[in-house]
Amino acid sequence: MHDFNPGISESGLFWTLALPSGSVQLNPGSGMASMNASNVAISDFFSIPNSLLHGAIMPPVPAIASFTVNWGGPKNRVKLRDPVHGFAAEFVENTASMVWSVSSAGLLYQSGSEDTSVNIFSEVGHERNGVFFPQGG
Repeated sequence: MHDFNPGISESGLFWTLALPSGSVQLNPGSGMASMNASNVAISDFFSIPNSLLHGAIMPPVPAIASFTVNWGGPKNRVKLRDPVHGFAAEFVENTASMVWSVSSAGLLYQSGSEDTSVNIFSEVGHERNGVFFPQGG
């Protein structure tokens, strides 16, 4: 069993990392987006409990991940506006596909080809809240 992720930061933000500039291409209005990353340093924590315990059960080992995710094929458009809570959003429901690979301890783990991805729900869009929420119209 393997749990590949970048770990938990000192702030408590977990399983999240910054990607290099240019890794994400996005057109929220069309519902199209892509995210590509190669040779991203992560860790193999072997299990979710071990990851949540910062490797206390078993020390993690270094791993390298590469992946591509593509969103497209608009199906439905959704607009939300909640002036009471200062939130507005426009989303395009669509489909997504992904291909990935991870190398760890001399072994390679990889998904099937991108066309074998199975997707239940995806959306691309943008939201505004806080100081970015327009108070008028």
